[in-house]
Amino acid sequence: MNKRGVSPVIATVLLIAIVVVIALIVFLWFRGFSQEAIMKFGKNIELVCDDVRFDASFDGSSFSISNEGNVPIYRMKIKIIGDGSHSTEDLAGFVGLSAGGVDEYTHNIGSAEEVVLIPVLRGKSEKGEVNHVCDENYGYSLFVS
Repeated sequence: MNKRGVSPVIATVLLIAIVVVIALIVFLWFRGFSQEAIMKFGKNIELVCDDVRFDASFDGSSFSISNEGNVPIYRMKIKIIGDGSHSTEDLAGFVGLSAGGVDEYTHNIGSAEEVVLIPVLRGKSEKGEVNHVCDENYGYSLFVS
């Protein structure tokens, strides 16, 4: 009977270490689900994106954007779609559009077939003022080709 095994002390230490590692992994995984709440007008900023109303047009060289809602738009992202690819960048020169405001912005869109204007709102969190990019489905699509 020359069988050898792990001593009970080492086995216990290994089991405790495995449980601690698994608990840490689960904790970090759940922590990724909870994001810091960004508030605007007393409610979560993701819900405020529903209230954003704006209209846009493109005349071949510049965008005309009018804020038809009562939520100020802090910035604007532009998604340029064409030639089987897309890119997202800040709309050049956009410095904010208050409720009821209208302005024009020039941006090089190259050979784009479609552009999507995506609003960016500014809200408050525990860290101070924070930007929030609304989902693309809150954007305004323009076919430019």
